[in-house]
Amino acid sequence: MSNLISDRPSRPANVDLQWNSDAIVEQLSRLGLKYIALVPGSSYRGVHDSLVNYKDNTNPQILMCLHEEHTVAIAHGYAKVTDKPMAAAVHANVGLMHATMAVYNAFCDRVPVVILGATGPLDAAQRRPWIDWVHTAGDQGALIRPFIKFDDQPHSVPAAIATLVRATGLATQKPRAPVYVCLDVTLQEEKLANPDSVRFPTTERYLNLSTPGAAADDVRKVHARLVQSRNPLFLLGRLDRTQQGWRERIQLAERYEARVLTDLKQAAAFPTQHRLHASAPAVFNTPRTCELIRQADVIISFEWVDLAGTLQAAYPPGEEPTAQVVHISLDSALHNGWSKDHFGHPPVDHSITADADKIISILLQTDSVSPVTREWTDPPPLPASVLADDEEIYMSHLAQALYSTVSPDDMCIIRIPLGWKGSDMRATHPLAYLGQDGGGGVASGPGQAVGSALALKDSDLLPVAILGDGDFLMGGSALWTAARYDLPLLVIVANNASFFNDEVHQERVARARSRPVENKWIGIRIDDPLPDLSQNAASLGATVVGGQVQRRGELGQTLRRAVDEVRRKRTVVVVDVQVRPDGYSAALEKAD
Repeated sequence: MSNLISDRPSRPANVDLQWNSDAIVEQLSRLGLKYIALVPGSSYRGVHDSLVNYKDNTNPQILMCLHEEHTVAIAHGYAKVTDKPMAAAVHANVGLMHATMAVYNAFCDRVPVVILGATGPLDAAQRRPWIDWVHTAGDQGALIRPFIKFDDQPHSVPAAIATLVRATGLATQKPRAPVYVCLDVTLQEEKLANPDSVRFPTTERYLNLSTPGAAADDVRKVHARLVQSRNPLFLLGRLDRTQQGWRERIQLAERYEARVLTDLKQAAAFPTQHRLHASAPAVFNTPRTCELIRQADVIISFEWVDLAGTLQAAYPPGEEPTAQVVHISLDSALHNGWSKDHFGHPPVDHSITADADKIISILLQTDSVSPVTREWTDPPPLPASVLADDEEIYMSHLAQALYSTVSPDDMCIIRIPLGWKGSDMRATHPLAYLGQDGGGGVASGPGQAVGSALALKDSDLLPVAILGDGDFLMGGSALWTAARYDLPLLVIVANNASFFNDEVHQERVARARSRPVENKWIGIRIDDPLPDLSQNAASLGATVVGGQVQRRGELGQTLRRAVDEVRRKRTVVVVDVQVRPDGYSAALEKAD
């Protein structure tokens, strides 16, 4: 039996509302927040007691974690699958400081998370010596206010109920983002003066926050541009994870015979092997994407991330796009001066502040058009298999072995490392790939993998996370939560014993300064001593298949065993694979 079911109090209290924290937890339950990831902390011990002894650890159920950063990362991963929030709790100011990087990732990735914080007694007369003083802040939300959507610190039960409803609604409304509610420990621990007087709102009425669609005139103009276009290009960015949305994006591209680009920073938005998917997805522009942008006469950006940078990279310095550019986005609602995740200001001919998913649906309802025929070149074929021998493993070999083991139709790739090429991605459904972490912070992968596996636990899809060794070593203790709650998850560590991306940077600097390239590894390699990732994973309760896989001939068989273990045992399984970065052998020859 799954621990998500059996992790219940041995003596359920079945009590009525008695304490302020009971009312707070009751409202969390009414908001549909099924889970709350937390690290135990005295600042919200009242809420913790109510979760266990008032709600019997159900709706929301506790997911215990080993680090506050993981609590938010798990909620982030859950939202990447569902587009819905779960709760995460962080202990006082110190726990919030631990979680800050994960909060920033969630903000940059525009996912909803309801973060519950707590502070020591705001009334100084109530503080215990030393500890309550160092765990109390006058304005705790100030630590993260530049990269959240909303925060509040309510001072009564009615205010806390109202704030939780408001915060959850705002987190879920596009553009989605994390929210933070800080609860004074004294407020939590006081007894309700009159339990019968507590009123809970009809929650659904307060969560029904819609996002704007475009005006009819906007839709007509976009439609007219596409009908008249000879070479339209769709940039599909941050869009929903539904099957309906996936189908509608395909229908829209086929209706106007528009070529499509997607982005490895974002989750799969369009089938990568479709004839209209004109170039492999990438993190940055490739020569092919630059060519497609320059060829286009109409470019429609559907919540594309960093439109200005994408267009700028396609043209010589100072030259603006020749195409008509339409930008459909709600993202400006979250732009501020502290974080620069708003990117550059793009040159746009038609800006539409609206929900891009809604615009796609509305465009499909416009007057029918005559079939459009264009002579587009097909996307390049997938590379031929190179798994016959037992030579060193490169990232493309790992990708091919994985897809040879599990059909892309049956798998959700939660994360990929930086070395994974877009040409190796096979997105066949809206959960085929969930994108990167948003803020580019190392250590997010394991926590997000656990959260996504939680969201997929009742799905037929196999959750797979391919993590770099640096990411795994920093955040790997998040896997304890997956093991504790029997979450099926395959983690493949693409292990190059280095923070290799920084070796590339150091090589560039050395060449620019005419300094020894051979020194680029110093302060970057993770090989003396070489961590034993298998022992690390096993100590956290994960099932480890084999030792480190170092030869191509071993890879397919090992992955098949690992997949079988995940499916049979419904548990987290880790495989450590020695993956050489592209150019590795040539670099060694130069070093010699």
